[in-house]
Amino acid sequence: MLGAVAGLFAVAAVYTSVLIVERQKALQQVARYNTTWLASQAVVELERLQQRIAAYALPGSGFDREEVQLRLDILANRVQLLRGGDVEELTAESPELQAVVSGLAAAVDAAQPMVDALAGAEAARELMDLFAPLGPGLARLAAAANVRGGDRVAEDQQHLSRLHWTFSGILMLLAACGMGLFGVLLWHNRLLRRVHGELLARTAELHVQNKRFDAALNNMSQALCMADADQRLIVCNRPYLELFGLPSGSAKPGTAMRDVQRAVAWIGRWPMELVEGIHGHQRELARKGGRASFSHALGDGRALAVSHQPMADGGWVATYEDVTERQRAQAKIAHMARHDALTGLANRTLLRERAEQALERLDRGEGSAFAVLCLDLDRFKEVNDTLGHPTGDTLLQAVAQRLGACLRETDLAARLGGDEFAILQAAGDQPASAAALAERLVDLIGAPYSIGGHRVVIGVSVGVALAPGDGADLSRLLRNADLALYRAKSGGRGTFRLFEPEMETHLLAQRALQADLRKALGGYQLEMFYQPQVDIATGRTNGFEALLRWEHPEQGFLSPAKFIPMAEETGLIVPIGEWALRQACLDAVRWPDHMTVAVNLSPLQFKAPDLVQTISEALAEAGLPPSRLELEITESVLLEDNATVLATLHQLRGLGLRISLDDFGTGYSSLGYLRKFPFDKIKIDQSFVREMVTRPDCEAIVNSIVGLASDLGMATIAEGVESAAQLSRLRRAGCMEAQGYHFSRPKPAAEVLADLGLVADRREAAPTA
Repeated sequence: MLGAVAGLFAVAAVYTSVLIVERQKALQQVARYNTTWLASQAVVELERLQQRIAAYALPGSGFDREEVQLRLDILANRVQLLRGGDVEELTAESPELQAVVSGLAAAVDAAQPMVDALAGAEAARELMDLFAPLGPGLARLAAAANVRGGDRVAEDQQHLSRLHWTFSGILMLLAACGMGLFGVLLWHNRLLRRVHGELLARTAELHVQNKRFDAALNNMSQALCMADADQRLIVCNRPYLELFGLPSGSAKPGTAMRDVQRAVAWIGRWPMELVEGIHGHQRELARKGGRASFSHALGDGRALAVSHQPMADGGWVATYEDVTERQRAQAKIAHMARHDALTGLANRTLLRERAEQALERLDRGEGSAFAVLCLDLDRFKEVNDTLGHPTGDTLLQAVAQRLGACLRETDLAARLGGDEFAILQAAGDQPASAAALAERLVDLIGAPYSIGGHRVVIGVSVGVALAPGDGADLSRLLRNADLALYRAKSGGRGTFRLFEPEMETHLLAQRALQADLRKALGGYQLEMFYQPQVDIATGRTNGFEALLRWEHPEQGFLSPAKFIPMAEETGLIVPIGEWALRQACLDAVRWPDHMTVAVNLSPLQFKAPDLVQTISEALAEAGLPPSRLELEITESVLLEDNATVLATLHQLRGLGLRISLDDFGTGYSSLGYLRKFPFDKIKIDQSFVREMVTRPDCEAIVNSIVGLASDLGMATIAEGVESAAQLSRLRRAGCMEAQGYHFSRPKPAAEVLADLGLVADRREAAPTA
């Protein structure tokens, strides 16, 4: 439509322009000759009058006086026209032209009487002479009129042209305005379409957001309710209905909150007093415009938590949550934070809190001395390793039950980790009460257990520290109790010790001994001794067992039982064991070719990834054939990681050396190990050998082991042979080899060479640390 209007404007402008041009042409044709025509007609009429007069003068022409009178009247009429209108304006500007018009008028006036009296040719000549001078003047008047008419026409044309372009410009401006308006409207329409599209998109987005809001609202973990200033419901979500058991029709927008509360109370999921208590608190908060988070609990343990927030218009929004399980979980977490998950006993945190409370009472003079007991289970690791960790966990739970049976309500038992326990004895006559409790613990925990069809026997060692004499804080008390525990274990286990100040001195001495052991490895203080292994049938020495000795610079030779556990505890057993292996190979290569050397391997050495390479290098360095090296391992090696250890054992067997199982019969699963790996030799533990003469059961065990090894194709060797009677029983049982003081004590390598009649040209392995 706008385009049509603009087109009409353009057509009107073109049409008006064409019309003006046509009118200009018409004006030029008509108006240009108006004044000129009058002047020229006066000339023409003068000439016609003269022609009529001349014709009248000719005899026989047929013209009469009336013809002359008619032309004179016409010329008189022209004179009247020349005296008015445009001609008058023309002559007013020129006196000469005025004279021409005046002369013509005078001639006409003078000619009238002459025409009235016209008669004959003579009168006609006079009349001709009257008008003869007027011709040139009229011609000049006609020329001047023509020039003026042309000027007037040109002026009018210029004016019309200006009007034409002005009007055309106005029309074109209107057309341009129309087109501009059309463009603006198009742009506006485009904006409207864009805004409309954005509104549609925003509407769709709002629709999606509303759906999301509804989804979020109804999938909140908390129940939500919103009320206006008049305490009428605005909105509530699905969890709110589910929490209070409300049907959807009872909680429509606009419902009074009091009616909602009545519906909740009527349904009965939550008692009326709780509902009234919560909403009464909310009404008070709404009145004050305050916010708060609070909870209401029932006697049966159920509880509701409320978070109330005011709104600017006087309304409020609140969330409700059933926190029954959360509070129960928090209580459980609080319990777990202070109790051991496996045994249910207190943990270190609760023990520390109770000890600090007891110490504070002592500081205030309100309490009496109390005792801290540290307990460590004896032989628990064997149970864990042989019967498995589940059995070990069950054993710990049984120990915890026995601990609880020994305690009073004021005492506290805690598990510190692994098989370590602690007891806080809060009251009693100390140290007698602590000593009595420790004795009960040793007896009760040391009694046999029946777990999973197994009869399990363990023991417990106890260390006791008394507050405040042995320490004014728990850390100090536990440390001193642990020192007493260490002394109890050193004294044979299955007993208890009270802390004594010299125990700390002993601990410092042990630490100094550990430092000396590190120096011993690099200072050539370690030495290998060898004990012969004898063929029972022939009495020939088949080889020697390598035994490590430490010649301390101040204390002299130390028993392996004193420093080997220390080396295993500190990890020094790995470099020490590597040195012992290399040195044994260097010493054995000097012996006769049929003699072997047996070297003990620690379980920690089996954890080294380069064990096979280390043994290979030791054999190559000494030049000792692998068949002359025998490695002795204990069952504890196989307990670490069966798959890895068995793979290592097969690699060692692949080198060509021999593998012996040491201390056979003292563990729980020896028969299973014999099935998993084909050992070359079984060493019968000395605990059976020493008592086989006096105890038939020990002799029966030895006979069974020898018979089992024979059936499996394995050699047997008995250790700890100290008498001929023991040797005779072993020979009768069929045991192949024996070693012990009956044959020889362990001797240095030089003495062994001397006994063999060899020159003592001993090589010594370089220290590994």
